[in-house]
Amino acid sequence: MLVVLAAIGIPAAVLTVTCAGRSCDASGGEAVRVPFCPLPDAVKEGVVNGFREGRSPDVLAVADGTPVVTDVDGARTPWPAVAAATDPRVPIVFAGAGVTSGASVPDGTTLDRVAPTVSEALGFERAFPEVRSGTPVPGVADGERPRLVVLVGWKGVGSSELESSPNGWPFLSSLLDDGAGTLEGAAGSLPLDPAATLTTIGTGGLPSQHGITGSFIRNGQGRVVQAYAPDAPVQIIATLADDLDHANASTLVGLVAPDERDRGIVGGRWYPGEDPVDAIIGDSATAPLSVEVHLTTGYGADDVPDVLGVVLDGRIRSMDRRTREIVAEAERATSDSTLVVVAGTGSSETDRSAVPDRELVDAVEDAVPGDAPAVAATVAGGLFLDQAILRDEQVTGQVAVDALLSAPGPSGERMLADAFQGFAVSFARYC
Repeated sequence: MLVVLAAIGIPAAVLTVTCAGRSCDASGGEAVRVPFCPLPDAVKEGVVNGFREGRSPDVLAVADGTPVVTDVDGARTPWPAVAAATDPRVPIVFAGAGVTSGASVPDGTTLDRVAPTVSEALGFERAFPEVRSGTPVPGVADGERPRLVVLVGWKGVGSSELESSPNGWPFLSSLLDDGAGTLEGAAGSLPLDPAATLTTIGTGGLPSQHGITGSFIRNGQGRVVQAYAPDAPVQIIATLADDLDHANASTLVGLVAPDERDRGIVGGRWYPGEDPVDAIIGDSATAPLSVEVHLTTGYGADDVPDVLGVVLDGRIRSMDRRTREIVAEAERATSDSTLVVVAGTGSSETDRSAVPDRELVDAVEDAVPGDAPAVAATVAGGLFLDQAILRDEQVTGQVAVDALLSAPGPSGERMLADAFQGFAVSFARYC
């Protein structure tokens, strides 16, 4: 059997991962560890949807009973987990012009369906739908074409945060009542890194398709760079705003966000010669004023639809109040011809007992010979390794995998349910 499989090009590593033939039997009779495949199906699907070969971390991991967190500029993003399962539920709400009040948004609707639903409300047919996983939510679009689309991302918010603060979001609740939405939406991928999920909202594709898999990615030169930095690659597929701008040069595209890594909600730079996005990067407290500045420059002033992406962070009550102010100003400026979408990017880690990823980084650094740092960067769910250091020390990423699997939790328990090199995810179809 193994000879036949090898003859048709199945890599030897995959034969071990899939336990083809007797490839999981060690010479001494003990079982060989099979990476990735034994994880729960929901976790596997989420990690596969969040992985892109060449851009994602070199080594990935899934937490067990001890939560693990990556802190990026104060945003605590949880690692995918099994025993302490990451709650992937997110709120998704459509309201305003172009939306059928009371339309059903089914439980489990994923963030990649936001852009196709908005596109249908605009009566805009995007090219190459096969490159995007998302499809329109039936019945949401009512045939009225709005002049302005306001995409609002609540950063670090999932449905569990809303449930923990039931009185903290009265305006979002009113949008749910008057429009169409659900608190039982789903991010569609793991980890819940806002850079990834905001780009899912903007493109209508999953991170495995758009390639912005986290706050840091690997570029074409092999360097690990911040997502949407000048030397970072753009998303692999266009955003809805990119396509609208390409189809009509009069379309205005703007962004108000606290971080450059939030650009995926509207994109930019995808088409050669595309007009730059009118971006205002700053504190969420000033977001309503920044939106007002955009609106004075002509957003929503004519029948050519414009797009304004707004990303908010902070406390839920504050985000809800700022969203209310933004929507009120947009509707005033457009004579109520504004389609509003509010979506959470996924839960942040609020458990203060969560272990910082620094402990895992230290375990890997201790395992790799030499004094030079072997870990180039961390994101939720994985580590980027400095390949030059590994070559110099004549070791592979398996050294990092072994170190991660050996890392103890606070009480001496095994911290991770699994750790594996990226190729294990690439070959997930063989599980």
